Amino acid sequence: MENRIQRIFLMPLFSASALALTALTPSLAFAADNAPNTVKADVERRTVLDDVLDTENFEVGIQGGILSIEDFESNPWISAHLGYHISEHFYVKARYAQAKAGETSFEKLSNAAPLLTDAERELTYYGLNIGYNLLPGEIFFSKDTVFNSVFSVELGGGSTEFAGDEQFTVNLTANYRVFLTDWIAWDLSMSDYLFNTEVTGASKTTHNLNFATGVSFYF
Repeated sequence: MENRIQRIFLMPLFSASALALTALTPSLAFAADNAPNTVKADVERRTVLDDVLDTENFEVGIQGGILSIEDFESNPWISAHLGYHISEHFYVKARYAQAKAGETSFEKLSNAAPLLTDAERELTYYGLNIGYNLLPGEIFFSKDTVFNSVFSVELGGGSTEFAGDEQFTVNLTANYRVFLTDWIAWDLSMSDYLFNTEVTGASKTTHNLNFATGVSFYF
């Protein structure tokens, strides 16, 4: 009697379990068929060669260009410098340069005596700058020719001998260098040399713009 009662209550339970398994089987099969396949990545590695400066900390260079001496025309300019790279970003640079002033508009238009002698027209500058490498990058000359480059700014001071006088000079420079090899660079620079003069009358601060290019050697 007891066994019969157990069969009566258990039979519906077994039937419900069987129906549930039957319903789940297609879903499990569908999930198995649509499971993402695991693909092992096979990426080809490239060898990148970056031709940069080695461990050279010293720099020596020469430049030629034009110096626009305020009131005295634009004139040829030649300079030499010696630099030391303190770190990847900062460097110091000592510079010596020469130029010769032309004539003022007053001298050209009047028959008066020249304002300066030939010796006084000689301009000589020497000073010390501190520079910061602001924007390192690359320049593409062709599809297969790429050179490292860097844009830097400099601030410094020095002395200018001009018109028979010696004046303290503030120097502001923007410099762009292209590294042709790991020890030679092509320089392009634009500078402003600020100093006081009294040649044309009252004392005033003059802005003397310089555009120059040259080469630097690292050792």
